[in-house]
Amino acid sequence: MTLVIFLISVLFIIAATLSRKLDVAYSLVIGALGYGFFALGVERFFYATLSAFNWPMAYVLASLVFAMALGFLLKEEGQQIASGLMSMGPRAAAFAIPAAIGLLPMPGGAYISAVVSDPLYNEMGLRSHEKTFINYFFRHIWIPVWPLFQGVLITAAVLSVSVWQVVEWSWPATLFAVVAGLVVALPLVKGVDSRGSARDLVVLWPLAAVAVLSYLIPLPLAVALVYAAYIAVKKTPRALVVGSLKYALNGRIVAIIVFSLVFAKYIEISGLSAELARLLGNYVALAVFAIPFAIGLATGVEFTFAALAFPPVAPFIHGPALALAFAGGFLGVMLSPAHSCLVLTREYYGSDIVLVYRLLAKAAAVLVVLAAAYYLLVFY
Repeated sequence: MTLVIFLISVLFIIAATLSRKLDVAYSLVIGALGYGFFALGVERFFYATLSAFNWPMAYVLASLVFAMALGFLLKEEGQQIASGLMSMGPRAAAFAIPAAIGLLPMPGGAYISAVVSDPLYNEMGLRSHEKTFINYFFRHIWIPVWPLFQGVLITAAVLSVSVWQVVEWSWPATLFAVVAGLVVALPLVKGVDSRGSARDLVVLWPLAAVAVLSYLIPLPLAVALVYAAYIAVKKTPRALVVGSLKYALNGRIVAIIVFSLVFAKYIEISGLSAELARLLGNYVALAVFAIPFAIGLATGVEFTFAALAFPPVAPFIHGPALALAFAGGFLGVMLSPAHSCLVLTREYYGSDIVLVYRLLAKAAAVLVVLAAAYYLLVFY
């Protein structure tokens, strides 16, 4: 019965979101609360809800708020980031610009990298759908591994492990994404004469600082210190600081994170994982890939597959199988027509969605082959 309630809740979230009558934040809140109430009963529902507001939730929220605030400030450095990466050579920069800006966690961030990359793509003579594919795909390659991404933070909380443990298990998924993207995109890009200045790469110091400090101190503190240091070094105007905090305290994003973790707590207490383990039998690997894929495809939001798919399969993804789960979720999100980054990038470049999907389909095929090979290599 628990599984039936879960499926109804997830289908409601997906259907309500795709209908565009409800934002994913509202549908997630309703679906999560509905699952908790009907699966747990009144007494356990209230206990589970209160127990979800714990240290892991505070850790995730604090990390995310400061990361988004830092990203808001760093977006002003877009042109300098592009100049620094151009010093690697134009062909490398074609991929590195969206990838570097992809390290800044912000909704619809592919629009920023599209603007920054466009002059270089024009010099290369890329067609609009080729620009869209390269910018969109490489903007998201860090989803499984970058500690500031919501999905990584949610996964750490769901699995009750450190962020760096998640990265240790999930990094092959990013490798699959990079290889799949390059297989499709490398033949498209051409060398041009444009050059940049390596000195401009210094603007990326906040990201490097976060990566180093997060090994030494808790991630929320690391991001907060770097945020404060950036403001001090750049003498950021007060209005811009206030703007960054308002941006970071986005009620929609906060609601999604909070109720993702509340949903995970309901799933933990309801015993859904044990029921799935009994039913999945010998199909665990397929389920670990396919469930996140389906939820990512349906919602088009980078971290909802971690929030909805990972809790019920949590016992199966403690270890290398997490890479398969992230690969499935990544692929589903990238193919979703509801993904805001795809919509924004396509609109900016004015590209034909059918031609974009032809390139995405090629990359998807390569990624699936790589994921299957990984499964055979690691688990057999």
